[in-house]
Amino acid sequence: MRRPLPRLLSPRDLPEAELRAAVLDGELYALGDRWSSVADPDDAEARTRSVLSESSPRTIAARRTAAWIWGACAAPPPDLQCLVSSSARSRGAPSGSRVSEVRIDDDEVVRLGGGLVTSPARTVLDLLRLSDASGRSEQLALRVLAEHEVEPRTVLSLSQRHSSAVGRARAQALLRALVDPVLG
Repeated sequence: MRRPLPRLLSPRDLPEAELRAAVLDGELYALGDRWSSVADPDDAEARTRSVLSESSPRTIAARRTAAWIWGACAAPPPDLQCLVSSSARSRGAPSGSRVSEVRIDDDEVVRLGGGLVTSPARTVLDLLRLSDASGRSEQLALRVLAEHEVEPRTVLSLSQRHSSAVGRARAQALLRALVDPVLG
């Protein structure tokens, strides 16, 4: 008896050539480094499963990976960005990922599709704390703020909670400039 195929397919389930042919035939679509049926939604839960399906249950999708999961951009970053809680000391992050060990509280993490992702507010804070000169992180932060109706005060409160975090003051200044450019 054949086992049913999982919701998200990888080259371990079917040869990659067949998966890509199914995309061309309009039967599947790419979702991160996985493929999904066109009948299944491209939502935050599916995106979380696609990047964290082979990781430790304590691995948390973060920064630009979280921004992709929350729908702020069309494609995941080429290198997955993940966190583990400093209290978890976990192994087993997805291959091709960058993992940081950080202090993160339970209310800053959301469980989606069997995996963990930083909350929209924590995602905004991390994007602004670690932004680069390109301005891409600020654009992603604005999209997450708007699409998930994140209160800027919540992000500021998080930044104050993590008073020793690198880039905290910069994140606060960027947030003020983004939400109130006249006063920022």
